[in-house]
Amino acid sequence: MKIKKFHAKTFSVVLKMVKKELGPDAVILSSEQLKEDMVEVVAAVDYEGINISEPSCATEKPTDLSELKSEVERLKEALVQMKKSGYEMKLPDKKLKILKLLLKRSVKEEFALRLCEKAGNAESLLNVLTEEIKTMDAPSAKKAVMLIGPTGVGKTTTLAKLASQAIRSGKRIAIITLDTYRIGAVEQLRFFARILGVPLEVVSDISGLKDKVIKHTGRDMIFIDTTGRNPRDKKYIEEIRKIHTLGLPIETHLIMSTSSDDIFMIDAYKYYRQLKIDCLGFTKVDEAVNAGSIYNLSVLYQKPVAYITTGQRIPMDIEFPDNNTLAKLILEKGVEE
Repeated sequence: MKIKKFHAKTFSVVLKMVKKELGPDAVILSSEQLKEDMVEVVAAVDYEGINISEPSCATEKPTDLSELKSEVERLKEALVQMKKSGYEMKLPDKKLKILKLLLKRSVKEEFALRLCEKAGNAESLLNVLTEEIKTMDAPSAKKAVMLIGPTGVGKTTTLAKLASQAIRSGKRIAIITLDTYRIGAVEQLRFFARILGVPLEVVSDISGLKDKVIKHTGRDMIFIDTTGRNPRDKKYIEEIRKIHTLGLPIETHLIMSTSSDDIFMIDAYKYYRQLKIDCLGFTKVDEAVNAGSIYNLSVLYQKPVAYITTGQRIPMDIEFPDNNTLAKLILEKGVEE
């Protein structure tokens, strides 16, 4: 077995060094932050013939999505290995305070550790979150908006709120629903469309969607509701993928509920990432104990957050926060509990 001690400025950098020198089978034996700009990791690998050389310090600057995801995966892997080996991450008091706060807000551990590196203290954490979270600065130029997401996240109610907001701003709209799967879904939208005085089109097959969109090209906006299904359903994912091949000017909103199980939401990423998603919308923020899932998913998808919903009232209970407001929500949600 080869055992080696590594030093670098951040955990992310030192884990890269471990992987480069000892390979993917290396096990993290211990990890400790010696001072503000120096961490130490002891790693081991159970094979001979490794080229051991002295590592040099470097600075961490993720340049693209793939690098960010790789960094997060390395952190996650290291945390798992350390726990299996009976070791714990040792951090200075300031960073330990940040870590505990983020974990309490349901931010995933590997994401929280990364934020600890970027934020020198609790006071700067808000600024770091504000910089990292993306929100939509301006309305889309695309004519059609399609909402997708799992069962029960509130897509139809959210669509009603967005449609109401559009009408309030003077836009002429139409609504199309593909949700003929759920009992009562069409009736719910038909009632809403009648109140607003807007046309509703019911499409039972994706092949008919293009004609309905073309029919209403004279409208300022078209809102498309879809069937809520389990993202593990390959047929469902393929159906949504087909919509994106129709050549329509569609902006796709992935709707997720902040009150959903965090493990399910993270798992759903593996399936939804196959689709062309333009932005995220988070519902039931009022029901959620914490709002850390908003950060978790924004990091995974690397898409802007368009809006959040905070209740069932239409057209109220929908907000379009900027990144600073969203960062505050993530850090403050759950304080009263």
